[in-house]
Amino acid sequence: MTSWAIKKVKISGVYAMVSVSKTILGCVAGLLLIISSSVSAQVTGDSGSYGSDSANEGTPTGRSPATQVTTVPELSTRISQMKTMCKAAGSYVADCLAERLATLSQDASGLHGHKELKQILRDTAEELRLLVRENSDRNAPRARISSADGQRSTRPLVAVPASRRPSVHRQAIAILEEAETQLLRSSTQSATRASQYQQVAAALGSNKVLLRS
Repeated sequence: MTSWAIKKVKISGVYAMVSVSKTILGCVAGLLLIISSSVSAQVTGDSGSYGSDSANEGTPTGRSPATQVTTVPELSTRISQMKTMCKAAGSYVADCLAERLATLSQDASGLHGHKELKQILRDTAEELRLLVRENSDRNAPRARISSADGQRSTRPLVAVPASRRPSVHRQAIAILEEAETQLLRSSTQSATRASQYQQVAAALGSNKVLLRS
């Protein structure tokens, strides 16, 4: 009887320890969940008055088969449509163009036989992005924007302060013009390609109006 009673006490003690451990683990898990939620809110919650931070599945990001670009004329059309979203971006317009071009480059990743064309678009998007980062408005919130035709920015956009906007926009125009020149130079392989690339260059150049207003 005595031996059985001692074992029972020990077993109960073990059960008590397990119960306490589960309680501690529950508390730790709760704290980690709170910390994780806080970090997530900081990353995805930078929205201003230019749209929402809702999920962008099915939007032009290249992550849906419906948004992939498979022909050069289709690419030209999409470049022209950038104005629809970016025209209302205000101080975010330069970064809006950068984001749209970067997203379009993702969508065109499966466009075969146009490696140089895709590289020009990627480089142009990156140059615009870096230009904005170097001249960002640290007092303005980052914002996601959207347009009536279903376009949404895939990342929060960075604003440029009014004092730097004229200079930044001039440099952004120069970047777009350099991309136009590169496109025209790379279109000499055939008459068909020349015509297509001229259309892409014209579509890209049409966005300069946003930087001149």
